[in-house]
Amino acid sequence: MSAKKRLLLSLSLLLAFWVITFALSAVKSHIPIKVGADLLESQSNIAPLPQQDFLAPTSDIPAADMWTYECELVVQRPEEMTKNCADFGVLVRNIKWDQWSGGKAHGTGIYSENDCTPSCAEGKRHEMPVTVELSELTKVGKKYFLNTFSFSSRKGNDLPGVNSPDGSWDISEFYRMVPELHAGK
Repeated sequence: MSAKKRLLLSLSLLLAFWVITFALSAVKSHIPIKVGADLLESQSNIAPLPQQDFLAPTSDIPAADMWTYECELVVQRPEEMTKNCADFGVLVRNIKWDQWSGGKAHGTGIYSENDCTPSCAEGKRHEMPVTVELSELTKVGKKYFLNTFSFSSRKGNDLPGVNSPDGSWDISEFYRMVPELHAGK
């Protein structure tokens, strides 16, 4: 490439850079971008999740009126529950419910976690039998919802990928954050 062409290319790139910089600065005031202290301040103004008022379980609640959430879907007697709906990296599968009535749900299942080694696509699943429970009852319309999913190793060993023999997930968080989901319930 000749020196003249290199010079023209350099000037063209410099001109393009300044045009882009000028264009972005012109629209900057119209784009709500927060950085540094402004970002921290805006995050402190995020509304907390609506408070849950839990009800006591009672034998008056029929199984047909009991519901829960699985990946933001309203379901009864789910066969699997997951912490991460996007990739099912951690889940409890093959759930068999021994009790699903009176505002209580107990059963058994298989805890399964992908170790993501060397990548999540190629990872190996590690599994362990667990007991499961759905708890923390709320009522929306005529339906009763169980909001917390808990699980414990049936052998008492630490669960794969967890330094504990048990765990729990707030499975109603998304539902509480998006009030539009409550319509018609």
